[in-house]
Amino acid sequence: MNPVTLPDAEWFDLAPARGGGASDGRPWRIFLARPPGEAPPAGFPAVFMLDANAGFATFAEVMRRGAVRPPATGISPAVIVGIGYPEGDDHRARRSFDYTAGPGAEAGRPGQARPTGGRDAFLAFIEGTLKPHVAGMLPLDPARQTLFGHSLAGWLVLDALARGGATFRSHVAVSPSIWWDEARLVEGLAQARGTPARLAVLVGEWEQALAPWQASRPEAAEMAARRARRGMVDRARDFAARAARELGPQARVEFELMAGEDHASILPAAMARALRFALADAPPGDAVASDK
Repeated sequence: MNPVTLPDAEWFDLAPARGGGASDGRPWRIFLARPPGEAPPAGFPAVFMLDANAGFATFAEVMRRGAVRPPATGISPAVIVGIGYPEGDDHRARRSFDYTAGPGAEAGRPGQARPTGGRDAFLAFIEGTLKPHVAGMLPLDPARQTLFGHSLAGWLVLDALARGGATFRSHVAVSPSIWWDEARLVEGLAQARGTPARLAVLVGEWEQALAPWQASRPEAAEMAARRARRGMVDRARDFAARAARELGPQARVEFELMAGEDHASILPAAMARALRFALADAPPGDAVASDK
């Protein structure tokens, strides 16, 4: 059998510049998709994707297909930089550490005992090591860079927007796990008041209640209780509204409730919307909410 390769894409492992930090010197697996053609005078826009092991190929293909006809799709050519982990690493443990500032609201529950608190060192790796490394490989526009994350990575996207630690023009949080530490995010927004940020928050219709096809599953009662407790839809909608108020009219904040999607299915469905938002040159304005 011949393996299928992804055009104009590669991967490499990259460790922190001086060792230590979020991974005790262990590298991250970096995935890179290059757009065809010459870079614009200011360099290519770039989207930095967290949890890249779980969807980089799909994201790169959505970009490649959309960039064929930008006037129709709203997606122009951009670099996709995926941040993941090498094979053999405990991906769940490392992401729980990298994407959090400390223990979450469910720290005492089963499955929530992984290390936490690597947020600062992880964002420092992105700024101090990863961005300069990629910029040395191809020209990047520092004024058109986006951070994209789903689930717990979505929590980190919101925290990076509110409290800094990384410089991105746009932030896209898909199904963000706001329940992990909502108080920190809310406090951070107050510190970010007046920031000319661009934020998109997307969440699936069936993330707070059982989807019709899930109601008969043996674990349905447990799923329903967990979803009600975490309040994914309500928290996402409320956070987007709060962000629009706190950040002010110079920011652009969008919220979208994606019909028919749950926490798992939303990721590929949200990718084109995320790219369209990240690459748009729309002027700032009030929040745009959508429940369609």
